[in-house]
Amino acid sequence: MHQDVTPLLSVQLLHEELALQWVVSATPVREAALSQAWFFFQLMSKSMTLHLHNSERLDAPRAQRFPERFVDDISALVCNVCTEITSRYLQDAEFAERLNSSLAFFLNDLLSLMDRGFVFALIRSYYKQINTKLPKAPNPNLLISMRMDLIRIVCSHEHYVSLNLPCGRLSPPNSPSPSISSTTSQSSVFSSPAQDKTVTNMFELSVPFRQHHFLSGVILTELALILEPDVEGVFFLQKKAISTLHNLLCSHDTDPRYTEPAVMRSISYLYLPLIGIVLETLPQLYDFTDPHAQRVRHASSMMDEVDSDGGTISQTVAMAIAGSPLPTVQKTTSFPLPPAPHRPGSALSAESSRNLLVCALWVLKNAEQDCLHRWFSSLSVIQLTRVLELLSLCVSCFQYKGKKAFERINSLTFKKSLDMKARLEEAILGTIGARQDMVKRSRVPPLSLPERSPYATQENVRWRKNVTQWKPSSEKTEKSQAERELEITVDGNMATEANLVVLDTLEIIVQTVMLSEMRESVLGGVLKVLLLSMSCNQSALYLQHCFTSQRALVSKFPEMLFEDDTELCSDLCLRLLRHCSSCISSVRTHASASLYLLMRQNFEIGSNFARVKMQVTMSLSSLVGTSQKFNEDYLRRSLKTILTYSEDDLELRDTTFPEQVQDLVFNLHMILTDTVKMKEHQEDPEMLLDLMYR
Repeated sequence: MHQDVTPLLSVQLLHEELALQWVVSATPVREAALSQAWFFFQLMSKSMTLHLHNSERLDAPRAQRFPERFVDDISALVCNVCTEITSRYLQDAEFAERLNSSLAFFLNDLLSLMDRGFVFALIRSYYKQINTKLPKAPNPNLLISMRMDLIRIVCSHEHYVSLNLPCGRLSPPNSPSPSISSTTSQSSVFSSPAQDKTVTNMFELSVPFRQHHFLSGVILTELALILEPDVEGVFFLQKKAISTLHNLLCSHDTDPRYTEPAVMRSISYLYLPLIGIVLETLPQLYDFTDPHAQRVRHASSMMDEVDSDGGTISQTVAMAIAGSPLPTVQKTTSFPLPPAPHRPGSALSAESSRNLLVCALWVLKNAEQDCLHRWFSSLSVIQLTRVLELLSLCVSCFQYKGKKAFERINSLTFKKSLDMKARLEEAILGTIGARQDMVKRSRVPPLSLPERSPYATQENVRWRKNVTQWKPSSEKTEKSQAERELEITVDGNMATEANLVVLDTLEIIVQTVMLSEMRESVLGGVLKVLLLSMSCNQSALYLQHCFTSQRALVSKFPEMLFEDDTELCSDLCLRLLRHCSSCISSVRTHASASLYLLMRQNFEIGSNFARVKMQVTMSLSSLVGTSQKFNEDYLRRSLKTILTYSEDDLELRDTTFPEQVQDLVFNLHMILTDTVKMKEHQEDPEMLLDLMYR
């Protein structure tokens, strides 16, 4: 009996019969199978795995693992399921979403079992069916959402990177490794042979890119389509598309297989077109440099600027001390690059914009520098300006808040929640019934009941089912505190790393344009981004690197400050003086060094540093007259450091430079002293006039 059954079982395999019967079954049976599709899909994938193991075909070529009839049945089954999704999503959206997710997990399993090219063809067929329905669909957003869910689940495959066939260099091989794809698999995926990539089309979401990197190409295409300016009312789709990409990049960072920098550089090739997508979407991103937002941000910073009636000296009066009739230094803390187009109504939210900028910075961080250098060299001045605008937006978005700022935000949030709770209770108490009784009972002090009652102190709770939520929990408080500490640390590290990536990208841009005709047009924008980062709240670690880059830039291109643009020199002096009054010694040291080298370079050009002297004097007058958190003692220490630098400078010891520096430092000390006296004699007009014109 056993010998007769064995041959029969070896022919009628479970997964083959399931696929066949599902395709040819009548409507009632098919309906029952669709309602439990997740179970039958999992049953098929497990049966396929067991069959490959028992038949010792796990090492066989993927195209030869399963018979052609079964492959055709799978194609028909996926097509039928997709038809059910597109035809029933309006009548029963929940059913369609469940069926769509079940199909996605099944395709995910098939990537590990069958020919990858065949599975990609199934995904392409799914997309074609969805796209056919979209133009006439009453609710196309739901179809697009399910399409995104499917590709999100498929891309959660553990070998997602290998499935995308990432190239190692600018000219990719036909197949990265034999284990990733067979020749048959490649021919079934790509309709045309692989083409040699140039740097330009590596950053474009072109047909060759989508063919060579199928899954990442699909994700980036979804993102590009949903971020088009004329697409309106799809905020949740934008958030879903950006979150899918963001989570995917996070998974690469946390994967222990991809810790080597060389591996991450290879993975970054999968997302190079993202930079172009973000540049096109730039007008739609949340404007973190908005003046209203900046006023809120700077109200809590250490470098507040207030009006003259806020306890500080009027800027006009302070400028008179410096010997300038009217202030000419701009007070703005943002340095706008060429204005972007008007932001349309489909602008992204702050959260989505932040996540999208994180993704762009991830690509810039991990991409090969030579690749970025060659791409930047292929861009025009206008395109490079847009890149600089993107970097400036990143600087405005990722600012170092610090512990005090987080505590202030949490306090405001807590007060707001209490206010909302009070309003809610007031609305509830406005009606008569059980709700009013419940709220009143919750405000009654606990009754003194016998200890044997487990609810002795909880009788004010109407329903004892939820009694646990009324118990005070010190553990929850401690956990919340730990979570806040972690949030502060992560946010600080994030801000520092984001700005360091911006700094590295600026260095690559400078190296790219320093010998080209675009130098004069681009370098000013680079310095403006640096100045913007200096004006924002930054960590001490970043500021040290920022000052180093600023000194190198000014040293290589001094004419940018001393011959061309007076405004840049003025802004730079103001930023450096502001950081010279920092409470952090390392920041003061670097700011003092930058300010001293600025004087030195100006002196080497014309045997004096009259321009820097004038701008520093005016900037100091503006700073001490308008900054509420200005620290006089720290600034005096920085001025003493500058004086020490000039005395120890052996190259210029025999020139008039040390004497000029000494005169400038003396004048700056006098400005500080007179400003302090003006604060003491604000009610004495005659003394104020004497100090102004002395």
